[in-house]
Amino acid sequence: MAKVKRKSTSDLIISRPTEKERNEKKISVTILLDNVRSARNVGLIFRLADCVNVKEVWMCGITPYPGFTEHATNQINKTGVGGSVETVPWKHFDKALDALNEAKRKGLHIICYEQAKGSSKWPVKLKKYNLLLVFGHEIKDVSDCFIENNDEVIELPIRGITNSLNVALCASAVLYEILNQFDDAG
Repeated sequence: MAKVKRKSTSDLIISRPTEKERNEKKISVTILLDNVRSARNVGLIFRLADCVNVKEVWMCGITPYPGFTEHATNQINKTGVGGSVETVPWKHFDKALDALNEAKRKGLHIICYEQAKGSSKWPVKLKKYNLLLVFGHEIKDVSDCFIENNDEVIELPIRGITNSLNVALCASAVLYEILNQFDDAG
């Protein structure tokens, strides 16, 4: 049996990468939260984005963002602990179409995570490094403009009676799989 020693909070703080090290290991992924309702989910995704070291978090439509309201900002900061809101670049678009146009202008490979006929089944081996990952509203789904203008739609398997995953859980599974693929690719 291997000897394991837990890392203390002090050990973890001391071992944090510098800004230069973070920039060198950044993965070419932008997360888009398309009309996600919960500020707490937004905070969790900021925390996740920091942990896997993505380029940016974009939000559009009704998605709460830092500074949206005092309550939303408090909820985002509460679940996005560790300074993730300050370390992960972010942008808000009033409309999904504005975010789509920006993604096209930047040449991003657009992947929607959605339950849809004709979708690819997760996990999918991704070959593009300049990705926009679109996660949508729990009931209203990803905006039509993304469903009509994407490079790929991927569906995570649901095997139980619950018909969907929470957006932060879905994003976690997806991002850690992508991180694993990108690390394997060198």
